[in-house]
Amino acid sequence: MVSKKRFYGILAVCALAGLVIGFTYMELRQENGVDIAYDVVSTQGAAENLTGMESVNVYGMVWNIGDKEAKNVTVTVIFTDTAHDKVVRKTVVDGVDLPPKGAVSVEFNAEYLRELTIPKTSVDEIIQVNWIEDGQLKTLTSRGM
Repeated sequence: MVSKKRFYGILAVCALAGLVIGFTYMELRQENGVDIAYDVVSTQGAAENLTGMESVNVYGMVWNIGDKEAKNVTVTVIFTDTAHDKVVRKTVVDGVDLPPKGAVSVEFNAEYLRELTIPKTSVDEIIQVNWIEDGQLKTLTSRGM
């Protein structure tokens, strides 16, 4: 009789622990946090009115489709020009807050000018988005547009 009480007691504790873990897991899944979305286009060609120069342009937009606000958002475009052995960083958005659910989007534009190369070479672009979420710095990096 004592062993049956002990068995049911242990079974009840395990069931309760399972429910607590299950509810905690469900609650964690319901809160997605910040989810940065972006749309970026880049072009590369002869620079207008500048002979012997080439222009690399990056146009884009970022927004937050998550459930939490992204605070102090910074967007940086990083141009890597291996032909000229240069890395150029341009901060195009600085200190913007993005509310949840895509309520606001921020557009940006960055340009990098360089001397023409023969044969033609391309410049790699990286988009880096930094923001504060729950007091921690988060980063999203996207390569090759």
